[in-house]
Amino acid sequence: MAEKTTVAFRIDESVKSDWEDAAENPEYNSLSHLIRLAVQREIAETESAPRTAQADTNTEDNAEVLESLNRLEKVTENIQEEVEAVAREEEAERNYDLEQVLLELLPTTPGDYAPGGRDYPDPQEVGQTPRDIAGRIGADTSDVEDVLENLESRVGQVRQSVGYYWRVES
Repeated sequence: MAEKTTVAFRIDESVKSDWEDAAENPEYNSLSHLIRLAVQREIAETESAPRTAQADTNTEDNAEVLESLNRLEKVTENIQEEVEAVAREEEAERNYDLEQVLLELLPTTPGDYAPGGRDYPDPQEVGQTPRDIAGRIGADTSDVEDVLENLESRVGQVRQSVGYYWRVES
């Protein structure tokens, strides 16, 4: 068991009287009990006060960091959208340029050409494959095929049968 010691200090009679009145509260056993509890509470509050202040500061700091991260995220999203828009525009320009080249390179047939028709040869004799065209111009076969399919569905000047493409003269 810990050894007990006595702590003595001087106070005015009026202060002692106020303390004795407070010690009559059923919460306290004696004036000494009141003083010990008061000192313990003071120590506990003093020890927790810097932590509370630090926690408040950390909360404020965290809020600022979170706000900064949100702003950074929005800026990043805007930049990403702009980069994607530029990439789409560049791809559209490349495809347009490729469309022009393909329209010039594709063999042409009369507007009424129908593959396998009695007066017309088979598509293999009239058209070209995307692979053949890509090889001639040094392009990617899948890009050429995509653009040819787009020209076929959108423009109507390009036709296809069994993988061979040609341009129709109006």
